[in-house]
Amino acid sequence: MLKGFGARGSYNHRMPTIVRLIGLILVGLAVAPAGSAAAAAPTGAPAGQPDNVPCKIVEQAQPQFPRQLLQAGVSHGVVRVLLKVSAAGELADTLLTAYSRKAFAEEAQRVIKQWKFTPGRAKGQPVDTIIDLTFSFEVKEVLVAQRFSQDPSPAMERFDGFEYHAANVESLDRTPTPLNVVEPTYPQEWIKEGITGRVAVNFFIDETGQARFPIAAPGAHELLAGIAVAAVQQWRFIPPKVKGRPVLVRALQVFDFDANPAPEAKAGP
Repeated sequence: MLKGFGARGSYNHRMPTIVRLIGLILVGLAVAPAGSAAAAAPTGAPAGQPDNVPCKIVEQAQPQFPRQLLQAGVSHGVVRVLLKVSAAGELADTLLTAYSRKAFAEEAQRVIKQWKFTPGRAKGQPVDTIIDLTFSFEVKEVLVAQRFSQDPSPAMERFDGFEYHAANVESLDRTPTPLNVVEPTYPQEWIKEGITGRVAVNFFIDETGQARFPIAAPGAHELLAGIAVAAVQQWRFIPPKVKGRPVLVRALQVFDFDANPAPEAKAGP
C-alpha cells in the first residue's frame, strides 16, 4: 500500500493510498512530452519538416515461422511486444506482454534487434517513443501488424490459448507492495504559473518488481505528465505473484497536483 505524501509550502501532491491494478492492456503510440525526463535533444526540426511526427521503422528484418512449430502442426501465432525507441533512434528497451508460443516470442525478439528507426518528434524536438506492436504469424506468411493510436481508453484483449500474458488483477496472490517510491519533482515556479491537474500513468510491473513502460494518459498537462512518468519509471515492488509464481501485471497510478494546501487534520471535536 502506498501512503500519501505532500510537499512543503503551498503545493500539495496527494497520491492514492494504493496502486490500482486494472485488467487493461496498453495500446498505441506514446510520445514523451518536451520538458520531461524522457524528452531529449533540444534542437528543433529541420526546415520544411513537420513539428510532430511519429517514430518510424525504416528497416525491418522479416520474422520467419519457427520450423519446430511448423513441424508440430501449429498453424498460427501472435506476439504482443512494447518497444522503447530513444530520441536518438536507438532501440532502448523491449517488453513482451503476451504470446501464444514462446518460439514465436523468441523469433519476434530476434528480428526486432535488427530493426532501424527514425525517432519521433514533438514540437520539433526528438523524443523517446513507446510503440505497441502485434506480430501475427501464419503458415503461409508472417504478417507484422503495427498499431499506432492515441486512444485514451486502453482496449480489452482476449488471451484464450495464450502461453504467456500479463496477469489479471483478480488472479494475483496479493496487491504488489512498493519497495521504492520516488516522488515527482515539482518545481516551485510552477505554482506561480498555475500548473496543476491530474495525471494517470499506465505501466507494467514485471516479474522482478520493476515498473516498466510508464505512459501518461492523453489529456494531462505535458509538464506534469513528464515528472509523473519520470517518477514511476524508478519505482520498484515486491514481485507480483500468482500461486507463488512471479508474473507480469498491468498497473495504474493517478497523481493529483494541487496548488492549494490540504486542510490540517484536527485532533478531537
